[in-house]
Amino acid sequence: MKKKNLLLSVALFFSILPLALFSGCDKDTNCYLDVEVVGEATVNPNSGTVVSGAPVEGAVVEIYQDGGSVYNSGITGGDGVYSTYFTAPAIVKIKAAYPLPTGGQLRGETSVRLREGETLSARITLSSQVYF
Repeated sequence: MKKKNLLLSVALFFSILPLALFSGCDKDTNCYLDVEVVGEATVNPNSGTVVSGAPVEGAVVEIYQDGGSVYNSGITGGDGVYSTYFTAPAIVKIKAAYPLPTGGQLRGETSVRLREGETLSARITLSSQVYF
């Protein structure tokens, strides 16, 4: 009887072992960030009107964490969005800039808290304000 119980226990152990090994860590722990960059005012060349909140293609996005060094950077696409991810939660500062052909640049910034397994959308409106 003891031998039969031992064999049954061993068989049960080896039938459950693959389930424990291959199904335990499917949780997504990355933090995703979509940065949308829009202009404070953009001239529509077709109508000559000012359209507020239009996406800005080609804006430089820099993401800072813990003390000020650049942690991540990129350029917005045609939809005005730069997407990235981080491997751990953090509070980050996001700066965006767009160089003007006449000199100078439009700038904007914000701060956000990234959470594990979540996608956060941040919106930065560029303006000609002076930042210190």
